[in-house]
Amino acid sequence: MTAATDRPDTPSRGVLRALTVLSVLEVGTLAALLINLATVHVRAVTQAIGPTHGAIYLAVVMIVVFAPGFRRLDRILGCLPVIGGVVALVQARRRA
Repeated sequence: MTAATDRPDTPSRGVLRALTVLSVLEVGTLAALLINLATVHVRAVTQAIGPTHGAIYLAVVMIVVFAPGFRRLDRILGCLPVIGGVVALVQARRRA
């Protein structure tokens, strides 16, 4: 067993891995949107990446709110756009 599965108040490794991937994707899609906005502002890029970013954000929130092992503060902070998933992930890994 790993440290993440030894403690009941810590999410499983799979949950932490999924949250890591989604948090990186959320920040990446936001960066792409902001770069597009600051430079050429291509509408097609915004139309493609905007909904993708929104879906990734919702996936992060769903994981943090419904996956077992997160504390109440992690669940609240996990709902913050852009940094919520990262903050919840850091807090969970500190407890592991």
